[in-house]
Parts: sequence; structure tokens; C-alpha cells
Amino acid sequence: MNETGVRRLGSRLFFMGPALLIFLAVIIVPISMSIYYSFFQWNGVSAKVFNGFGNFNQLFQDPILWTSLKNSVYLTLGALFIQLPVGLFLAIVLGYKLRGSNFLKTIYFTPVMLSTAVLGILWGQIYDPNFGLLNNLLIQLGLDQWAHAWLGDEATALGSVIAVVAWQFIGFYIIVYFGALQGISDEVLEAARVEGAGEWKIIFSIQIPLIWPTITFTVLNCVINSLKYFDLIYIMTGGGPNNSSEVLASYMMKNAFRMMDFGYGSTISTFLLLFGLCLALIISKVLGRTGARFE
Repeated sequence: MNETGVRRLGSRLFFMGPALLIFLAVIIVPISMSIYYSFFQWNGVSAKVFNGFGNFNQLFQDPILWTSLKNSVYLTLGALFIQLPVGLFLAIVLGYKLRGSNFLKTIYFTPVMLSTAVLGILWGQIYDPNFGLLNNLLIQLGLDQWAHAWLGDEATALGSVIAVVAWQFIGFYIIVYFGALQGISDEVLEAARVEGAGEWKIIFSIQIPLIWPTITFTVLNCVINSLKYFDLIYIMTGGGPNNSSEVLASYMMKNAFRMMDFGYGSTISTFLLLFGLCLALIISKVLGRTGARFE
């Protein structure tokens, strides 16, 4: 390597070094430690005892783990089929520059800015079976038979949390899609209208194909964040009742920090990591092929 190459390498390391160190310290090292601990029995205090694949054998025989995985998948699907379509639809509507559109964008984005703890307490009171707003509204509408303990019923606890999660993050995807749609040239849209294309044709044949890379990003972001979601589950239901709203992240936390079984908790986190990576790779490949058809 000549002197110029050495200087370039040195300058790259100089500028990238701090970011790489932070990435290693915050991401790579904790993940590596979690994978390492998954092969041990350890309560965080006493000496670690090597357990080989014993924790993984326990993992695959744990019925609560499979319930948590199923609930995580339901949460992910709920987020995908509510947040993204609604966010895209509202972003397209706001793109027509209606009166008050800037105010509406602020309103839609407000839940994203609120603390998850605040939202959990707020919606916990809305769902309250005795004085909650939702049950009182149903009673006022004459739908008394629909009023019940939303978070205390195994049949509705997970769905109630999914509804709040979807509502919370719709605003984020509105802003992302709105920014992507604004990047489409007005000349392209006007040319399509001159050629006689209707608004639905423009949306599905021009706008969506042109922002497909953004849609791919939002799908991956939604799936990854939903799989590791923890906050509202912990605040609103704690994984109950009877593990009906338990997800992988909350079950991992319970084993590691409540039951003080850091080995098994690390095993669950390793399983979540591998499952998320596999799912992300599959989605990237499928969406990449779909995007290639638009080109």
C-alpha cells in the first residue's frame, strides 16, 4: 500500500473510529455476551456453570416460549397490517395539500413523541372495566354486552395492546411515507394525469412503485421493532393474564431479571435474535424481488 492509500485508510479510521467503537460497545459486545451466557446456568451472583445446549433443550420444550413466540408474531402482523397501510393512506391524502395538513401531521405524530409509560397508564385507564372511557362509551351507545375487562380477559388482552401499539406508531410511518412521496416529481404526476390516468392508477402504478425502497425499509423496521417490543406489554398487562399477552422480549426479561436465571434469559434473547435475522433476510429477499418487477 502506497503512502496515499495509508493516508486514506488513516483518515477513514479517524472519522469512523468513534462510531465503530460505540457500535461495538453498545451492540456487538452485549450480543456476544448474551450468546456466551446462553451456554451457562447463572443467576448473576454465583459462579457460572457450563450447561452446553441444556438451555436450548429447555427452550424448545417450554410451552410459554411458544406462546410468547405466537403472540410476538400476532403483534408483528397487527403492526404490519395496521400501521403501514393506514400510514401510507394518510400520507397520500396529506400529499394533496389539504387545508390544515401541517396541523394534521403534527396531531398524527404526537403519539410517537409521548412517553411509552404515559401511554401505557393512559390506555390502561381507558380500558379500565369500572370507570374506563371505552366501557362507558359502549354503555352510552347501548352496547352493554360488549363492555368487559379488556386487559383482564385472555381473549382480548393481546388485541387491546396491539391496537395501542398500532395507534402509537402510525404517525411515524405517515411522516416517512409523506417525505418519500414528496420526492416524486410533480411533472411525473401531471404527465400521468394529462395522459388520462386516474388517481387510483397514479397511486398504484406510479407512486407506490417509486417509493418501494421506502416501503421495504418500513416493513423491515416494523417487523424488527415489533418482534422486540416490550414497553407497553410490561406496563399494561405484564404478560398476563395467564401469559396470554406474553411476548418474547417480556418473557426474556422475566426469566433474566425476575427469576434471576440469566442463562435461560440469554438463551431466549439469542433465539429472538436468530429468529429476527432469519425473518428479516426472508422479507428483504421477497421485497427485493417485488421491487425488481417495478423497475
